[in-house]
Amino acid sequence: MGEYLHINYQPDVGWVLTIMSRLQNSSKPELRKAFDQWHETPLKELGLAITTRMHMLGLCIKRLNKRVDELRREMSADIPQVEECLSKGYAFRLKDKELPYELLLDMDSFIFETRSLYEIMGKFLVSLFQTLFARHMTEGEIQSTLSSAGIDVRWIEDLRENRKLFFHDTAPWLAARFLRENSNFDPVLLKRNVIEFDDPDSWIDFIELRQIYDGFVNSAGELHRFLMEQIRLRET
Repeated sequence: MGEYLHINYQPDVGWVLTIMSRLQNSSKPELRKAFDQWHETPLKELGLAITTRMHMLGLCIKRLNKRVDELRREMSADIPQVEECLSKGYAFRLKDKELPYELLLDMDSFIFETRSLYEIMGKFLVSLFQTLFARHMTEGEIQSTLSSAGIDVRWIEDLRENRKLFFHDTAPWLAARFLRENSNFDPVLLKRNVIEFDDPDSWIDFIELRQIYDGFVNSAGELHRFLMEQIRLRET
């Protein structure tokens, strides 16, 4: 039988750590007490999960951007073949045969990691509000808080539906969008093996993935600000 040992890794994302530090140094005794009991509540595991997945998502974004750059370089280097494929309805064959799968893997991972992180953050908020303020917070309240701050929350539903689709029903498919105005290319994530591009609901443009990411980043920042404000209000 083998022996098991832990691997040391220390994510440096401060979203949770700054909340913990704020509670630890609070002027309100009951908030400091809540921090002292942190490791006896679900917050311990949830906080670590958020910190770890935030770091993982950052790596996922770097990997995806690198693959997108590789796709753009290869296709931009062979515009005549691109034009021929467009005129005759052929599929463009990349020289790097693994690149399509790597792109699919990274886009699929982005959807999974972002949705997973959002759900864990929601559980964290529910547990934190119960621990600090003895009140239950719902997902509806979370989305209402974001909407009140002027954040478009449609990304949440888009992310949920796409994760369900690729997790339960199908594999992602790959296409590319040629932007003639700047001779650039973006990957396109197909929801099914379409032939004609006549149904926008059957694919996800790369810009939509970026909008989902921007929505998540803005939402995470606003929820952090909201939490800090609730702590300040409790102290005053």
